[in-house]
Amino acid sequence: MAQPDSTTSKPFRVIIVGAGIVGLSLSHALQLANIDHVVLEKHDKIVSVRGAALIIWPPVARIFDQFGILDKIARTITPVGKEYIRWPDGSVSRYDPVQQYMSKLFQVPSILFDRQALVSHLYEGLPDKSYIHTNRRLERIEHTETGVCIHLADGSVEVGDMVIGADGVHSLVRQLMWDYASEFEPGTIPENEKEVMRFSEFRGIFGVSTVKDSFNLGPADTHVVLGQDNTKMVFTQHGKVYWGITFKDEAHLPEKRDKATEADIEAVAKNFADHPITEKIKVGDLWGTNIRNGLLTVEEGVLGKWYAGRIVLVGDSVHKMTADIGMGANIGIESAVYLCNILHREFGSTPTRQITDNELTSLFAEYQAGRHERASAFVHASGQVTRMNSYQTYLGRFFVGYLAPYIVPLQRKATARTLAKAPKVDYAPTRTINESAEGWRLNEEREKEKEKEKEKNVDWAKYVFLTIMLAASFTYLRP
Repeated sequence: MAQPDSTTSKPFRVIIVGAGIVGLSLSHALQLANIDHVVLEKHDKIVSVRGAALIIWPPVARIFDQFGILDKIARTITPVGKEYIRWPDGSVSRYDPVQQYMSKLFQVPSILFDRQALVSHLYEGLPDKSYIHTNRRLERIEHTETGVCIHLADGSVEVGDMVIGADGVHSLVRQLMWDYASEFEPGTIPENEKEVMRFSEFRGIFGVSTVKDSFNLGPADTHVVLGQDNTKMVFTQHGKVYWGITFKDEAHLPEKRDKATEADIEAVAKNFADHPITEKIKVGDLWGTNIRNGLLTVEEGVLGKWYAGRIVLVGDSVHKMTADIGMGANIGIESAVYLCNILHREFGSTPTRQITDNELTSLFAEYQAGRHERASAFVHASGQVTRMNSYQTYLGRFFVGYLAPYIVPLQRKATARTLAKAPKVDYAPTRTINESAEGWRLNEEREKEKEKEKEKNVDWAKYVFLTIMLAASFTYLRP
């Protein structure tokens, strides 16, 4: 290890690797907390290169409201209209207005829009953009006795107290964290842990296409198309079609990651060209007007250990899910905010406080303990939906086709209650969100119900106890 920095009065400083959706959200939250930090992005531009569109669920809409960007986002989108579930032939199976239901319940706009547009909103909405540095490629992380030194490809060095890996599913920070643990914390991270985020059963092709009148698509509708070994999602917004196909691939652990070529993407698109989307259009029609596309491996998994030394992971670098419930980015942002709440509690009022390795480890452990169960639940749920929608089992196929229309509507409030449990920025107010709306109160109501149930159980226990005692007394008094 390197020698400690002789300076002891510098403020606590966080080094974030990755300026994607999660990295920029971290900067928003840390700026609100007045915690010094830097965000290092290897590309020369702040842009999302994975995926076409995404859904912003109510908890993250509330966080964006705290960031001060929700109103700007809402002005640029058309709220979700009709929500279709379709059979493999493109015909309508049912309508499933989950986005409209949640929007009404939580009194927030239903947001489904361009992934790159969200990155732009996050970046442009930063109070201070000087925290974001592009063309800064990480090479290695060095632990000192009091902090970390980040060595970059251009020869420069960033010094701080901790590193957050927000650099995605193929995280270099994660690998460097494992390397550190192998040398300085042997046995804390099992070897099989390193295969968790490499496992994949599915691949995904996505695209953004221009709408044609002949497509007969609504201005802001969603379509989920069921299929054998594949499932398709299509969203419309502002004259564009955002689409993705998740399809079964041979389960594998790739030895290395090769970027898909245009020929690879063309071959997959051609393979699905005749697959219906609606009664009017097929995948080939969307491909014919596409303006952006990509081909990805769809990794799934949650790490068992999220930190080592002064390194901690956030977002897809530590929990990665399929796209079918649209929660990947949302859960990543939630985790980022949860971690920042802990950092604000510790350093918000004492920014120059020095922290030991053991103290930081305790904070990281608290962060993981607070997020692991929720992240795991959503990773599992998303994978289950993907497998049902792509007919991986007869039971799943029967459920999604014939039982779901009756069961899913009954589960909406339970889903809303799960959303209501999400964290927000503890140290910043909401600006436009009405937190007295029914959706936000569901968790409080559930806690009250639990207390009432507990009181009933206590009363019942008292009744049973008194009955037994009285019976015993009568037995004792009987001549």
